[in-house]
Amino acid sequence: MQIINEILRAHFLPGIIGIQKIPQLTFRGWIAKESFKITSQINNKDFVLNVYSHEELLLPYAYDINRMAASSFESIHGIAPDERLPKSVGWLIIRAYYSAYFSVHAILRLFGISCSQLDSNETRAITDVASIYSLQNGITVSNGYYKCLYNHLDSTITCNKLNNTHQDVWKIFYDFINEMATKIAHSDFRKIDRDLVIQYLFKLREGLSYKNTLNGGNWLSKIRNEVNYSHSMGAWYPYKKSLTDHEEMFRLVKQWKSTPTEDLIDKNINKSDHLLYISTCVSIVSLCHSLLADLKNLNSDIFLKHAPIRLINQIEGY
Repeated sequence: MQIINEILRAHFLPGIIGIQKIPQLTFRGWIAKESFKITSQINNKDFVLNVYSHEELLLPYAYDINRMAASSFESIHGIAPDERLPKSVGWLIIRAYYSAYFSVHAILRLFGISCSQLDSNETRAITDVASIYSLQNGITVSNGYYKCLYNHLDSTITCNKLNNTHQDVWKIFYDFINEMATKIAHSDFRKIDRDLVIQYLFKLREGLSYKNTLNGGNWLSKIRNEVNYSHSMGAWYPYKKSLTDHEEMFRLVKQWKSTPTEDLIDKNINKSDHLLYISTCVSIVSLCHSLLADLKNLNSDIFLKHAPIRLINQIEGY
């Protein structure tokens, strides 16, 4: 629904819709260039960067949105059944997962949240800048996977080291949904529209948490691990005789370019785990697709035309 795009767009990074250049630098590359200052003591697993230029920082965010969204759409496109092995859904489950995972990364970055691996080039840059401002005190920033939250109001990026790449990203997205619902509830949009979008977000949360039973929203990752490493859910040969949802799973995955609504998950919430899993993955990708298509409609020269929109056009034969 267009109102979902409109209400969520109000919370995007200011100025992201106006970026038209071809982004060339990742968020990690921006850190390695030392395009920031530091005004508070660093710790080895958490620190705050002070941004010099909001406009300059938008380009790395745009770059990462492009690559994550394009990877998501490429991953889900072309998933199709094997005529000779129609019940083979192992790779469907895994590809659908990664498509949703990449879409989550793109969505979070639209709102200023970057989950990024920081290696020696980046951590050395942070340590060196802290030393320049006499705020290192012998501490060296650890390599690892970080949540970096950009607050454009005070021009800071707060970074905290994560423990588990996939599990933590889903927890961040799950918490983001809750926080966004709270913001929307107190926004100036019409109550009927606010309620519709909040209901949609809560339905998405219900899928992520397996009917509100997993507080971290990590159900998709849990299933992907089980299918990938334990060959569960009858997804691999010899297939479970009771698995009869394979045709519906392949049909659902084709809906990734559909308008996001709560119906996709709601219709499958009380059906098999297979269908709830796929409908949740597809719902996330459809949200990413819809948000980016909306931005492209508002600015035909936006940076998205160089990667995800171009890919979609190629998929659709334009």
